[in-house]
Amino acid sequence: MAYDPHHEYEHNYDPAIKRYRIENARKGRLQRWKARDDRAQEIIDFLEDKVGVWTNENTEAENFFESMSKAIFVWGHLTDGQRNAMVKILDKEKARKAEWAARDAECQWVGTVGERQAFEVTVKHVVELEGFYGFTYVNICRDADNNVIIYKGSNDWVKGSQVTCMAKVKEHGERDGVKQTVIQRPTKVKINGEDY
Repeated sequence: MAYDPHHEYEHNYDPAIKRYRIENARKGRLQRWKARDDRAQEIIDFLEDKVGVWTNENTEAENFFESMSKAIFVWGHLTDGQRNAMVKILDKEKARKAEWAARDAECQWVGTVGERQAFEVTVKHVVELEGFYGFTYVNICRDADNNVIIYKGSNDWVKGSQVTCMAKVKEHGERDGVKQTVIQRPTKVKINGEDY
C-alpha cells in the first residue's frame, strides 16, 4: 500500500517512523556496547536486580541506579564515566560478598538441641512479620565468635542491641549454606545491660 498523505491517521505516520528509527538506533548501540565491553551484560543484570527493567511508563529516575537503567533504556549504553562508576560498584559488591562468604563459612552451631544455656549476642537485623495474632519478630543475631543465632518471637530486640539471656536451643539449621542456631523461650533477658 502506498503512502497516502490524506489518510485520517496521517498525523501518526512521521512520529511512528521517528520512534522506529530511535528504537533501532538504541538496539544497535546496545548490541555494539555488549560486543565491545565484557562487563556490559553484568551491569545490565545488576541494574535489573536493583530496579527492574526500565520502561516507557517510568518517567523520572529517583536514584543513581534508576538513572543508569534509564540511560541504557534510552541510549542503549552508558558513557565511559557511568560505566566506570558501575564497575567500581560491582567490584565492591563482589568483594563484600566474598568477605561475607568467608565469614559465614566459619559459622558453627551453638549448644545442644533441647538444652537451655546462656547467650550473649548482638542483634544484627530484625525482620517484622504481621500475622493473624499480631506481629512476630525474627531477631538475627551474632555471638562473640560470629555464629548466627536466631530468635523468632513476640519481642523486638532492636537492631544493634547487646542481648544476654537464657534460652533453649530449638534447632540447628542452615540457610543459604550458613549454619545457624535457633533459640526459643528466652528468659532473664537483658538488653544493653537493662532488664527487658
